[in-house]
Amino acid sequence: MKVIKRDGSGAPFEAGRIVNAVDKALAAVEGNARKEASVRIAGFVAEALRGKERITVEEIQDLVIRHLQQEGFREVAAAYQKYRESRDLERIRRGELYKISSDVLLSANPDLLRENANLNGESFSGKMSRIGSEYSKWMASRFVLPPELANAVREGSIYVHDLDQYALGTTNCIFIPFDRLLAGGFNTGNGSVRPPKSIMTAMALVAIIFQSQQNSQYGGVSANKIDWDLAPYVGQTFRRHFRKGAAYLGDAESSPGTADWNDDELYIDNQQLKENARRIYRYAYEETLNEVRQAAESLIHNLNTMSSRAGGQIPFTSLNYGMCTSTEGRMVSHALLDATMNGLGRGETPIFPQHIFQCKRGVNQAESEPNYDLFLKAVECSSRRLYPNFVNVDASFNLPYYKPDDPDTIIATMGCRTRTISDRFGRNRLSGKGNLSFNTVNLVKLGIEHGIVLQQRGKPDLEGFLSRLDDCIRIAVAGLVHRFGIQAEQPAKASDFMMREGVWEGGEKLAPEDSVRELIKHGTLAVGFIGLAECLKALTGCHHGEDDAAFQLGLEIVRHMRRRCDEASETHNLNITLFATPAEGLSGKFTRLDRKQYGVIEGVTDREYYTNSFHIPVYYSMPAYRKIRLEAPFHGLCNAGAISYVELDGSARLNTKAFQDIVRFALEADIGYFSVNHPIDRCLSCGHEGVIGSICPQCGISEGEGRFQRLRRVTGYLTGSYTERFNSAKQAEVRDRVKHL
Repeated sequence: MKVIKRDGSGAPFEAGRIVNAVDKALAAVEGNARKEASVRIAGFVAEALRGKERITVEEIQDLVIRHLQQEGFREVAAAYQKYRESRDLERIRRGELYKISSDVLLSANPDLLRENANLNGESFSGKMSRIGSEYSKWMASRFVLPPELANAVREGSIYVHDLDQYALGTTNCIFIPFDRLLAGGFNTGNGSVRPPKSIMTAMALVAIIFQSQQNSQYGGVSANKIDWDLAPYVGQTFRRHFRKGAAYLGDAESSPGTADWNDDELYIDNQQLKENARRIYRYAYEETLNEVRQAAESLIHNLNTMSSRAGGQIPFTSLNYGMCTSTEGRMVSHALLDATMNGLGRGETPIFPQHIFQCKRGVNQAESEPNYDLFLKAVECSSRRLYPNFVNVDASFNLPYYKPDDPDTIIATMGCRTRTISDRFGRNRLSGKGNLSFNTVNLVKLGIEHGIVLQQRGKPDLEGFLSRLDDCIRIAVAGLVHRFGIQAEQPAKASDFMMREGVWEGGEKLAPEDSVRELIKHGTLAVGFIGLAECLKALTGCHHGEDDAAFQLGLEIVRHMRRRCDEASETHNLNITLFATPAEGLSGKFTRLDRKQYGVIEGVTDREYYTNSFHIPVYYSMPAYRKIRLEAPFHGLCNAGAISYVELDGSARLNTKAFQDIVRFALEADIGYFSVNHPIDRCLSCGHEGVIGSICPQCGISEGEGRFQRLRRVTGYLTGSYTERFNSAKQAEVRDRVKHL
């Protein structure tokens, strides 16, 4: 008979161990051992187990206690049970699970509570969420990950993002088909919602849809064409106000035939309305405009105050817009920008939603184009509030997918940088799909192992480096495919709102128990990378901002990764793509592992973080135009998404012309997604915003007397007070940022 121990290992059954344990218990309670009693009880236990092939330690202990009680040794049985429980507690305290919960509850590791800058990790709900998350990671690491991937994670070669969601089979992010959900109504699971009949109701429902969808997944939720999606409800609002105005203001002389107008004729751009019913038209137009503005303000406030995921955080929301040229769509875009510029209740900069302005020649890039005024307002808004970011419809790798008659083919992002428009199965449009998961390769570790930095070779071993990189990509891809298998076999009911309401296209056609495989295959699986700059430094002694040869090598490394991803797509018949990883929670994790193994290496492991994806290091000084030119070629290679930034000094709102010139230069350089970082400081005593040193220029309070909020962008999709919620590595990165002039 084999005894199964607590760690899962097996050992032969030995009755003598029971005799020894009972002897000790008798001696502890009665003062002396009674060998005959110990042998008799061990015999009873052995007889009870006769014929069994396997038995656990716990089951044996239960039998010992029962026979002690039956033999009249009740105090001894109680002492034996108490000792058993104390040993169990001691084992638990020494175990990983106890450390996971105690670290969270005791706030022993501050960075553990700052994994997500959008979550107050020190709140009750934040700690509860973190305990569950850390346990789920532990479970996935030991029992779910493929062994080769688990080993690569332990050694710091690969990072599995959102590991706590791995075993659950949850998907990452999605572009929501707001047009269809609003037009047909939807059900949150607690009740059904009718289609809206006004822009005010429509924008309120957008917030509810965002929140409901966020609870079905773990990543971002995005509207890829919110101006197009909401335009019909501006029209409905106008018709309602026009009919109301006709009832109050109409008379035969000023508005002949107003009672006979039908819905097809009651639209804002109908010239006859303006000529035949001037007063009514002006009334309806102004009322509609006011309602759109109020609705936009309500949406911005809702998305910054409503909670998802058990109340732990607000939804990761993004709004893409700027291309709809109808009067109704333009009203939506103007109102969203105005509401963002006005700020929240006390004028604070909204953290969510992320705003992404879609830039397109012929639509909004020249004075003669219909939405040029929106582009100028987007620049002004970004100079004041850090958003919108700017996505380039004309980029050489985005434009081929664009169809002027289909707004769902306009490139959009999740805010962070996610790009999912390309689909090997032909669904080259955005709403109704998203990214499934991604794994990131630590380029720096490979650079250290095969470069000159350890002074073990005179020149880099590029052949060895690429061979090791191929191995890491293979393991990362295998992990993505394995995870896809778990995701694909989930029943539709597991995603609840997402599938039932058809947020993921086609989900509404599935029965609750149906597999989602054929739907989610349209999503993307991404291989990411981090630390190209430090990798090049380790390989050659220079990063790609310092040396042209290093730049060319960096470009070839990323090209190589893209080729391997394309090959993997063919091999597995899935959308396997290359991702310029945003390094928020990951920032610093690889660095700590590599520093422990290789020590502090100047220019490589001597900071608390590795540089985001292919970016030029934040601490390296160069002009903005040169940083843009150097990073631009990488965008076309990273077909899962990429973003570039420049860092400005001073208050950007004081020079919007320079801001506009930088954005235009980036678009012309073929950058796919771009943003401008600049400091936004806020005095919480008087509300002054701008660049604040140690003293507020408006109220005169010093930093020691009051409190200044210093907003900084983290990764393109998270902005916050960097001293409060960013992990220590990200705080260090923000402190190191130099300005690009």
